[in-house]
Amino acid sequence: MNYEDEDFKKADTILSEALLQFKDKGVSPHISGMALMEIGIATLANLGEDEASIVEQAKTIAARVMPDISKPLN
Repeated sequence: MNYEDEDFKKADTILSEALLQFKDKGVSPHISGMALMEIGIATLANLGEDEASIVEQAKTIAARVMPDISKPLN
């Protein structure tokens, strides 16, 4: 296992705990989702990622978790 795999596992654990806390505190899933997106975007921007790269990464993630997003709306 490489360090990225370990970091992803750590991040998954932290995010799972955060999601449980949002739910326990009664935070709307929409608000918690937007908050997590904001943290991710802000982190990437602070690392020097340009807007186009961040948008492309967001599209890649969306396509992975929502396969129908890349299909035409016809």
